[in-house]
Amino acid sequence: MSLVGFFINWFVFRTLLKLKSFRMAFGYLSASQSFADAIHSTTHLFYFFPLILTNHPFLAAHATHLGFSILACYELSLYTHLAISINRFCAVWMPQNYSKIFSNTNTLVIIALIWIVLLTSNSIQFEFFCDFVYVEIKHSILFDNTPVCGLIGFFAVLVKNAFFILILIIVDVFTLIGVKKTRSTTHMSSATQDRISNREKRFLKQIIYQSIIIVLELSAYFVVPQLSDDPDVFFFATTFAFVTVHVVDG
Repeated sequence: MSLVGFFINWFVFRTLLKLKSFRMAFGYLSASQSFADAIHSTTHLFYFFPLILTNHPFLAAHATHLGFSILACYELSLYTHLAISINRFCAVWMPQNYSKIFSNTNTLVIIALIWIVLLTSNSIQFEFFCDFVYVEIKHSILFDNTPVCGLIGFFAVLVKNAFFILILIIVDVFTLIGVKKTRSTTHMSSATQDRISNREKRFLKQIIYQSIIIVLELSAYFVVPQLSDDPDVFFFATTFAFVTVHVVDG
């Protein structure tokens, strides 16, 4: 799965950079998200996969760097996804101010802030307060079994990300409402109405599918391992789920 994600996400990232039509806010945000997804898949393919195959002492000893990279890329993708949702919301509800809010300069600042804030906060948490460890029997990277890591895992990862996933869903729903409101107040031919209606349905399906995938992945990582000691169940609920989310994003 990481091999598929590697090719898909790097292809998407390269394509977004090459196409002139994507040299605007939405394109820059999408490129940033695909870059994070590409790094995530690359890390799994060239670090995590060899670690699982060989259990090399050097790779296992530096598993905390692997865990940091995986979590950082996951959150970078998630919060860039949120920024893309806010971008669409502003385009629908504030079209007159959209070009000012999401000018190219402002968009690049938003992207830079997402990367700087997340990487800095995660670096502090996992450099000074908590480590990741590789559990060979479960083929997974986990938080170290300490009280501080337990608090960080629950509040700084699960609760924080679940909250922003909820915000993302709410923003997307209001965007869809705005699209329907605009359509109802605009005179259009029946053919145009049908085309927009079909786009709305696709957008609604996209919201539902993406939200379900993100919520299931986060829930699987924290909940399923508490319910089963089976190494295979543990692997698919954590490692496999994390990789799959970023392949689907691509």
